[in-house]
Amino acid sequence: MESVLLAVANVATGALFGSMLAFTAFFAPLSFKLLPEGVADRFIRDIFPIFYLYALALAGIATVATVPIRIPETIVMALVAAGFVFARYYLMPKTVLAHDERERGTPGAAEAFAHLHKRSAFLNMVQFIGTLVVLVRLAD
Repeated sequence: MESVLLAVANVATGALFGSMLAFTAFFAPLSFKLLPEGVADRFIRDIFPIFYLYALALAGIATVATVPIRIPETIVMALVAAGFVFARYYLMPKTVLAHDERERGTPGAAEAFAHLHKRSAFLNMVQFIGTLVVLVRLAD
């Protein structure tokens, strides 16, 4: 049973890592490069909540699969999953609001958007590193 759980954890963690890499390094930047400005903003705004749910599901699967076999990895993946919940339900709505306010020319909105975007990028980086560490440790 341990080998099955380890395999499930490896697949889920690897899929999450690969998805985060592809989305962050290629998909999002190319959207802004290849799509018209208003379309790219809306597209990314619509796709992020779906991506967060997908990533949450993978992190959740990895968390559950590691519970009986690897407690440190369970903790890291649970924190990664919690990060997706935080990003989707708290950070993203605030970022969207700040973006809209910035577009309307509201004073201070550009700074608020930049701050929230930096927080989101930092959270994503921490989740990415945590996922990579777990992936490497699961390979041992």
